[in-house]
Amino acid sequence: MSLFAGVAREQITPEIGSLLFGYNNHTHSQAVHDNLNATALVIKTNETSVLLLSLEVCLVAEVLSDEIREKTKAAAGVEHVIVSCTHTHSGPNTAGFGRFGGFGDTDTNFTENILVPKCIAAAKAAASAMVPVKMGIGTTESKVGINRRQLLPDNTVKLGQNPWDPYDSTMTVISFRGEYDKPVANLVHVGAHPTASGINTEITRDWPGVMVDRMEAESGAMTLYVNGTQGDIAPRMANGDSIGDINHAMEVGGLAGIDAVRAYKTIKTFYDEPLTVVCGELNLPYMPPIPESDIPEMLVSAEGYKRASLEYLQTLYKSGDLGEEAWTFPQTIVRIGPVVMVPYPFEVSSEIGLRLRAYSPYAHTLLLSCTNGSHSYLPAQSQICRGGYEIESFRWFRPRQLPDNSDHMLISQNLGIIGKIKSAKHEPATMRP
Repeated sequence: MSLFAGVAREQITPEIGSLLFGYNNHTHSQAVHDNLNATALVIKTNETSVLLLSLEVCLVAEVLSDEIREKTKAAAGVEHVIVSCTHTHSGPNTAGFGRFGGFGDTDTNFTENILVPKCIAAAKAAASAMVPVKMGIGTTESKVGINRRQLLPDNTVKLGQNPWDPYDSTMTVISFRGEYDKPVANLVHVGAHPTASGINTEITRDWPGVMVDRMEAESGAMTLYVNGTQGDIAPRMANGDSIGDINHAMEVGGLAGIDAVRAYKTIKTFYDEPLTVVCGELNLPYMPPIPESDIPEMLVSAEGYKRASLEYLQTLYKSGDLGEEAWTFPQTIVRIGPVVMVPYPFEVSSEIGLRLRAYSPYAHTLLLSCTNGSHSYLPAQSQICRGGYEIESFRWFRPRQLPDNSDHMLISQNLGIIGKIKSAKHEPATMRP
């Protein structure tokens, strides 16, 4: 076997009393329902190596993600690192967003003393645990999520449940086995917000934690969860809402666990698959800035993201520097056999992932939301006309707005990078300076 894999886990539960991130900056944890973890999976061939880190936190800011990638890359001795967040809303603030909507600042005590050191330890241990493996793939239809852009009779949108709009119901399980069919590691991919536990005061992994525990009990192998296109997807709960309480989280997690085990049990054959990593650059041009003269009037009624964005744009006008005309960032795409993992530093709408998979030459094209940074939502262009929370966040997360067809541009650019896979044996990683 020429494919190697190793997995390891470190606990990253913050101190009780710390602020919880995802809804506001005044909810303090009062208990631990279940511990948060950093799970590291190292995959290697003679040509290249990659570390996939699954962090049970909501979001990780770009600068922090880059720090983790650089330090774990050195610790594990790999060439490429992908940092993915499960997106629980019942964990610490690792995203910042201090100037947007009262979310508060990054919990630096947690990141410096727990998160970064534990990620390094998990990466190093996973690299040390590598053994020859073969890989199997299973899929199933899952109803763990439902579109959350609930359409009201007046044609406005609120967060709730919408059975008419898209949801990517494909759950994919990737399993690695060593010699004598010994289970080594599993990866589960499906998209839905881990908001089932609601605005609670307990630290929890939310529904993915229940699913992961069930998979590990049934398979005998450590399991990572990577969130798919969850930007417009709620957990499918009996209350008909997009948030619930800890009991809802346990219920949704139980159903997700059943789905994951069902997908896992469909795997009958394991192969020695090739590993390829291709890198490139993604580029989104900014829209022309709002005229400086228009900002004071707009600020009169502006709140949250919009107000923060306009105020920041004012400071840029005063400085005489409106920044670059486009946002450019590096991309790292991983292919293992027929599986291609495509990271997005956004909360991505489900239609985008469905289109990317339909256009991709690889059967199992998995879009990873909340990965390698955090830049708010990426809606489909078709959703923008109706507005709603995700659209407002997309419009006002930065002082210069991105174009409405950003979804199309990123799909096209990512397909271009995917097209390099067949000719690329190895390409060095590109990181921000």
